[in-house]
Amino acid sequence: MMSIERAQHELDRRRQSVQTRYKPGYHLSVPAGWLNDPNGFGYFEGRAHLFYQFHPYDSVWGPMHWGHWISQDLVHWQEAPVALAPDQAYDSYGCFSGTSVEADGKLMLMYTGVQPTGEEGKYYQQQCIAESCDGLHFAKRAQNPVIDRTLLPAGASVYEFRDPKLSRTADGYRVILASQGPNGGQLLAYTSPDLNRWTYAGVYADGLADMSECPDVFELDGRTVLVVCEIGADAGAYGSPQVTLYAAGREKNGRFQAEGPLRLVDCGLDFYAPQTMQTPDGRRVLIGWALSWSHVMPTHTLGHGWAGMMTLPRECTLDSNGMLCQKPIRELASLRTREERLESVAVNGRVSLPQLAGRQREFELCIDLGDAPGLTLRLMETQDEHFAITYDRRTQLLRVDRSLCGYPLTPSLQPEPRPWCEAKVPLQNNRLMLHVFVDASIVEIYADEGRVAMSSLAFPRGEAYGASIEAAGASIEKGLSWMMESK
Repeated sequence: MMSIERAQHELDRRRQSVQTRYKPGYHLSVPAGWLNDPNGFGYFEGRAHLFYQFHPYDSVWGPMHWGHWISQDLVHWQEAPVALAPDQAYDSYGCFSGTSVEADGKLMLMYTGVQPTGEEGKYYQQQCIAESCDGLHFAKRAQNPVIDRTLLPAGASVYEFRDPKLSRTADGYRVILASQGPNGGQLLAYTSPDLNRWTYAGVYADGLADMSECPDVFELDGRTVLVVCEIGADAGAYGSPQVTLYAAGREKNGRFQAEGPLRLVDCGLDFYAPQTMQTPDGRRVLIGWALSWSHVMPTHTLGHGWAGMMTLPRECTLDSNGMLCQKPIRELASLRTREERLESVAVNGRVSLPQLAGRQREFELCIDLGDAPGLTLRLMETQDEHFAITYDRRTQLLRVDRSLCGYPLTPSLQPEPRPWCEAKVPLQNNRLMLHVFVDASIVEIYADEGRVAMSSLAFPRGEAYGASIEAAGASIEKGLSWMMESK
């Protein structure tokens, strides 16, 4: 049987031998072992808490524990002790993803306990609660599982029932849960007066591919926003290896009604399972897991002893058309050093940009395309190796391509079948506006006033982290760039 003490001991042992070549400086990454979904993102007693799916015994997925960080500012994070381990019969195969609320002076975690059925390859998924008075040490409730498989509606799978999104209501609490029903992916609602006694409240949303995962529901700018990961969705139609979608709409009679199409939260190569929370000053902040299940981090393949990181925290708003706009939180500016400016840089051919070079960098560019049909911005550059950001004026497509950037994210380091992704970004007065973050092995790009976000990993063999731009008749009208300190 697993235990928190054993997991903490293993983490402390393994962190001594972790290789840091690709460790990000200002993105959160697992100390050692494996990380996937963010969990329990929220505030307790004035401090932000972020938990995460965690396997301390190897740098691949295994029986899920919950790791834990705490922060005063969402930028500088302190590692806390391992929060949950699969140490009960009802969660012996893993403490899967979940969320948190503050209630009765305690921090409450609701998670999915996974229990072997006795049949090979099949596991019951049921909902459990752990609570803490100090925000560090958690006790699982004697009533667990508080939502067991007997509370499922007819036709719902007892094996696909997970990822509770817990929130307060006027009458107590509500949880939205991912489920697989007779017609595919769906979300189910349950209500409770006290977090112990739960009542099924109906289907909240359905028609979500083969299976849904990691739902989030929140109010933003006068609308209800649903975020959900879809398993079995047409990845080609969305242009993403893994589909995490959102829609803005309303709730009516206990169901979510979208007022527009489902759209990608992040158009990059590596993004999944985001969670949001509201800050004390009212902002809605999102953070996601920076990997796709189809990808394998070279930090595992190369034996570096760790695999997994988070995106930057992002403030979310909605535009008038219900499109999600994401911008890295303003607190990240506290990490900026050595500001450099670019003005009126003519781009006829290939131009080196030392102002954008570096292992940990943030920059903003306003590029006037002039008569150029497009451009290529190269980052993480060492001789012919680079991470490419290209723009095509005719199609208005911004593309990311890591095919020439070091190690592929495949099990045997063979070439990736699709090492690129793209998103439509309209020009503004013939200008392309980019906000870019480079951090050792991740590149995050924000464009079109935050309507487009693209998160992608990259593992260059070289260590120069140079930068250049190439176009025929464009110019960098203005730009700002900063080196970024480690958090």
